[in-house]
Amino acid sequence: MRKLAVFILIAFFAISIFPAGSYAQAQKVYKIGGIFSLTGYLSWLGEYKKKAAELKVELINKAGGINGIPLQLISYDDTSSPEQASKVAQRLISKDNVVAMAGTASVPISGAVASMANRYKIPTIINSGYAVDTAKDPFLFNTSHKTDFAVVTAFRYFQKKGITKLALLMPIGPLGELGSNVARKYAQEYKITIVGEEKFDVKAPDVTSQLAKIRTMNPQAVFSFTTGEPAALIARNMEQLNLKVPFLVSHGNANPGFLKLVANINTEILVPSGKVMKPDALSDNDPTKKKILEFNKSHMEKYKEPANYFSAELADAIDLIVEGLKITKSADPVKLRDAIEGIKNYPAMQGVYTFTAKDHHGTKPDDMILLTIKQGKWEIPK
Repeated sequence: MRKLAVFILIAFFAISIFPAGSYAQAQKVYKIGGIFSLTGYLSWLGEYKKKAAELKVELINKAGGINGIPLQLISYDDTSSPEQASKVAQRLISKDNVVAMAGTASVPISGAVASMANRYKIPTIINSGYAVDTAKDPFLFNTSHKTDFAVVTAFRYFQKKGITKLALLMPIGPLGELGSNVARKYAQEYKITIVGEEKFDVKAPDVTSQLAKIRTMNPQAVFSFTTGEPAALIARNMEQLNLKVPFLVSHGNANPGFLKLVANINTEILVPSGKVMKPDALSDNDPTKKKILEFNKSHMEKYKEPANYFSAELADAIDLIVEGLKITKSADPVKLRDAIEGIKNYPAMQGVYTFTAKDHHGTKPDDMILLTIKQGKWEIPK
């Protein structure tokens, strides 16, 4: 009994002195937590992210891990729910002892995970339109391009084409507010007039009444900060109403699933995107091209489909965590956060990352391109 009591005391003492992540280091494995929407309304994109994360971890381990220490991905389904995402994040931190986390698929889910990351001081790289404020999110990074960058990419194209009148059709809620605010923020700079704004419920069966009002405004383009089926619905309704103007949507649509949704729709759709969606359009001296082509080849071999925008977000998240671990050679979360924040001129799939204490996104507008769809394929609009 005395030996058992001593063993329990030693075990309790060991657990109490090892902070989150130290267990991973002691076991000679770095555990990374993955938070993916595998069920629920965001499941169509969560699977892309999970597959990319698993492939990237596999490739890193085949190459020898991090300074000889392998990676382990522990992932859970957040069920497309912020509440579940928060529970999953807490489990990854307190029970699985991960050194860092990656994932998420929407602004609300990212916000829930951010709260856990900052509370427990665990470096976390999210992938959504969530704007990281380093003052309140010191342990959060984001590999999804800023909404500002996506809008600027499209507005540059509008300016080039002489499009000056834009109508907004925004989903009710935080996402629509974000899209509207960013559009208005840059409209004057690119000599664009917002001729009006309508709102809709993403669960609505159609938006023809809102589009009928928009048509009376005589816009030269329509912008809706939507992803997936709601974006496809608007494009479909625009075609039905013979509203023949370009339709700008969220950069979250840069994936094969969206191509299938709009396959038989003739509306001209514009999608801001990372360069991964059109690598053949990149010049040979583009620093991201080699990384994109190499990962895309591995993705094709393993999954029989090319990598996409969501794949790139997760691949970059894992790479950045790994780069931080190589620098620190430690699972200490504060040191790892500092190491990631110190990364400069790091070429990856979403762009060339340079982080600072005030910028945890690390990319810039020039890291994005604008796409359209022709004959079921992604093309660069002329």
